[in-house]
Amino acid sequence: MSIVSDNILLSVKGLEVEISTNKGPVFPVRDVSFSVKKGENVCLVGESGCGKSVTALSLLGLLSSPPFNLRSGKIVFEGVDLMDLTPGQLCSIRGKKIAMIFQEPMTALNPVFTIGDQISEAITIHIKLSKRQVRERVIELLRQVGMPAPEERITTYPHQLSGGLRQRAMIAMSLACQPELLIADEPTTALDVTIQAQILELLNRLREQHDLGLLFITHNLGVVAQIAHRVIIMYAGKIVEEALIDDLFDNPLHPYTKGLLDSVPYGIPSDSKRLISIPGTVPALDSIPSGCAFQDRCPRAMDICKKIEPEDLRLENNRRVSCHLFK
Repeated sequence: MSIVSDNILLSVKGLEVEISTNKGPVFPVRDVSFSVKKGENVCLVGESGCGKSVTALSLLGLLSSPPFNLRSGKIVFEGVDLMDLTPGQLCSIRGKKIAMIFQEPMTALNPVFTIGDQISEAITIHIKLSKRQVRERVIELLRQVGMPAPEERITTYPHQLSGGLRQRAMIAMSLACQPELLIADEPTTALDVTIQAQILELLNRLREQHDLGLLFITHNLGVVAQIAHRVIIMYAGKIVEEALIDDLFDNPLHPYTKGLLDSVPYGIPSDSKRLISIPGTVPALDSIPSGCAFQDRCPRAMDICKKIEPEDLRLENNRRVSCHLFK
């Protein structure tokens, strides 16, 4: 992987997202802080329901209000707090400087417009080009993402493409205005392993070619091992561990991180015949236990875990962990 620069593109500090419900407010994102540097691939990892996608959508102001409310925190992109911007000002950044690849392209793409029309829309909004130049730009983008016969594909509709080609079209759309930060929300989840590997290789190549900052959201640590520079582990709306990729795989600190690693095939002990799973499930937003949210699933839980929520502990080599075991 290429050397990551020291330029911080995105800095999120103390982000808290609230959802209004009939039973009162719940918090899918709680005091989340992290950063993404130029040219860096940061992977945000956790099970479904941990708050990963809500965090990503909040960065671009894509959460509907109500019921969502950005209660507190800062989302600073290139020195500007996005939470202070008007909707119009945010729209000038969304798609142009920060782009997003959504989890399921079949629902993210409009079924009644061609692939070419949908990619050209972002170009037309943010860049002043002639129709011929826009068409050439769309064809070139499709070629960059490995779309076969791009001159023909611009007239096809989403349902006429395979899952892998739809995902390539989504990536082309996200790159239309040459963004500086790309957010990818589980872009390989619905793809078979061969296509998944191609998409990961494509994203990594594009990151290196364009010096993109990449925030990659996934629950698959096998994917993380292939592409990440730095990993952030999220559980029940909070970050519980952060580390460089090699440090995390060599020495996971939080019991949840260790459980995730033990539950993937390459983490199986040699004398075991089956995968090791984490007992239980992620708690519902309205029933997160007091103290440590992971306490009822943790094999090393102590009395203090039930009473006091652990604080972030900063360690050497830019590591951090939120666990009473390291107090």
